[in-house]
Amino acid sequence: MKVTGKNSLSNGIKIGLQFVFILGIMVIVLLPFWLKLYCTYVNTSLVYFPSLILLYASGIPGLIIVKEFIKMFDTLKQNNPFVVENVKHLKICSIWSFLISIEYIIGAFVTKSVFSIIVIGVFIIAWLGLYILSELLKQAIEYKEENELTI
Repeated sequence: MKVTGKNSLSNGIKIGLQFVFILGIMVIVLLPFWLKLYCTYVNTSLVYFPSLILLYASGIPGLIIVKEFIKMFDTLKQNNPFVVENVKHLKICSIWSFLISIEYIIGAFVTKSVFSIIVIGVFIIAWLGLYILSELLKQAIEYKEENELTI
């Protein structure tokens, strides 16, 4: 199976990411209603407004990360993954991942949720991984450009 190009795996993943993006927008719109029900019937000890602020503060950057990945998959569809724009997209995702981890570090003290520790760990790993991947892609682009000039 092809990884890049029009009828490829990356095109299917891009469609999946677009679905996740639309679903994420729906979740953000309906979040106050769902969280109110959750706080009322499931977890009565959860404080509504701090939790709502934390979920919005991390949900919107999460949508930005998904949107950046959709942009990256556009270059894969065009069979051109080694471009500087992808480095920028990865760095943007890295920065937003770092901010989400900081938000949950602060939110862990406010909401007193064990779940926050898992989210903090995931987004710190994502932050570091995406940053390193962006630097590797940057070097690969430099080597590719140097190689093209040599030939």
